[in-house]
Amino acid sequence: MVDFSTGVGTGRDGGLVVSRLRSRIEHVLDMSRDAFVETDAQGNLTEWNRQSEVLFGWSRDEVLGRCITEFLIPPRHRRAVWHELESVGSSLHTMKRTRPRQLDLLHREGYEVQVLGSAYIVGSGADLRIGGFLYDQGEDKAAEEALAHAYLHDSLTGLPNRTLFTYRLAYALAKGNNEPGSIAVLVLDLDRFKAINDGLGHEVGDEVLVAVAARLEAADGAAEVIARLGGDEFLVLFDTDHAEEDAVAYAQRVLHALSTPIAAGDNEVFITASIGVACTSARVNEATPLLSNADAAMYQAKRRGGGTIEVFGEVMRMRVLDRMNTEHSLHRALERRELRLFYQPVVEINGARAVGVEALLRWEHPEQGLVAPSKFIPVAEESGLIIPIGAWVLHEACRQLCMWRADRLGGPRGAVEVNLSARQIDHPEIISTVERILDDTGLPPANLTLEITESALMNDAASALRVLQALKDLGVTLAIDDFGTGYSSLSHLQRFPLDILKIDKSFVDELGIDQGGTEIVAAVVKLAHALGLQVIAEGVETERQLDALLRLDCDFAQGYLFSRPVPAHELIEKFTLPLGA
Repeated sequence: MVDFSTGVGTGRDGGLVVSRLRSRIEHVLDMSRDAFVETDAQGNLTEWNRQSEVLFGWSRDEVLGRCITEFLIPPRHRRAVWHELESVGSSLHTMKRTRPRQLDLLHREGYEVQVLGSAYIVGSGADLRIGGFLYDQGEDKAAEEALAHAYLHDSLTGLPNRTLFTYRLAYALAKGNNEPGSIAVLVLDLDRFKAINDGLGHEVGDEVLVAVAARLEAADGAAEVIARLGGDEFLVLFDTDHAEEDAVAYAQRVLHALSTPIAAGDNEVFITASIGVACTSARVNEATPLLSNADAAMYQAKRRGGGTIEVFGEVMRMRVLDRMNTEHSLHRALERRELRLFYQPVVEINGARAVGVEALLRWEHPEQGLVAPSKFIPVAEESGLIIPIGAWVLHEACRQLCMWRADRLGGPRGAVEVNLSARQIDHPEIISTVERILDDTGLPPANLTLEITESALMNDAASALRVLQALKDLGVTLAIDDFGTGYSSLSHLQRFPLDILKIDKSFVDELGIDQGGTEIVAAVVKLAHALGLQVIAEGVETERQLDALLRLDCDFAQGYLFSRPVPAHELIEKFTLPLGA
């Protein structure tokens, strides 16, 4: 038996039981994440667990039996603590708990620790004990600060993230001091960064991003905030009297800083950036349009080849408005059936016999008339509308060829060529889309030729190779379009499962005029034939060009010499009359 009020064993093995029980209690207390402190009525310490040692810096052996007012209570609180101890000691208690309260206690090194805890009072007289669990409020505060920092900062670079940037921009605009030109936003996007991730790995890519962030900070002049938006895009805010000039000067320093290669892993990486700048104006004093304008300027810099700076101005504003109107109208074009397909014959040069057609997209706008493809196709690409529009084009072209093949009045019997954009090649459902359309229309796969530009293939060569091989497995024919205007890599011609090479019109224009241009076309034809590819020359407009292509042993041609792109109902005549006559 054990008398817990006195701690004295009443049985034969009482002392051993008490010892074991005491050891277990200390073990349990030491496992606690909070500090546990207990004193008698005079304030002498009777319990001090391991977390108390961590929190206050004193070991258990050093403090047990000592009065807490000697080392734990700050001098300014000692009188109040003595008063409380005397009050407790003169009262009779069986069990009492106090409400949680904040306490300032001393660490061994002399600084104060803010703790929160509630005490219990048990027993009476000589057996009275006052104890409780305490935890460090500073740890909570540190955790809150760490959480807030993580919420507002980029985990990779440590820079502010978009959320914090948006707060700071909103604050700058709300100050009421945003005179035209006093606030500027800079958007920076690394050029061809995807190639670094794909070619060298994401770890190297992350090292590059960290190095770029460091250079952005080192180039800092009047920047209010430098933030990472995500991926390889960064934002910089300027809130000065000459914000636009400060932003442009900063951008120039950044481009200069990025001209030095970055050491990442075992690699030396060269990087450039496209930078767009927009500032407050009479029209723009809100965050969203300011960011959109800077973004538009950045994309304009990227379209110019990258490694340059664009400032959003009136001309660009009109261009952006025009693009927005085009995109809005294009959303409705499909459902309103405003899109049309025109067809241009592909002709066998030796005999001038039409063997197929290329399907070309046109937009018949109800107010603007026929909209040039160069105006709306880039908008469709950037907005993602090319995915549903491209699927419609493919379905309509296949359906139309099936109708011609079933029509006794004549028309194309060969293949129909349809262009695929880089956005379509990257889309995860491109294979299933092509397969579904072939099933829906009943067109034999061999009668469908899909054209892909060089730039689309090089956007992500490894992924493009997988997609093209899967398309090839469906049985369709594959052509590389506009050859000579992109990367023109011979190794890629060998890698990709291509069937046809189409020579760009810019080379055909030189035939019979410039000897160098003729030799280039001759070399391309020989190269293609050596690789087992057929050759189609685009943009043939004169008999001189046709004769030159015939002498160079080119296989096929298309162009205004044979026919302009025409609607389906007009094309039948082209296949019933001699071409080129």
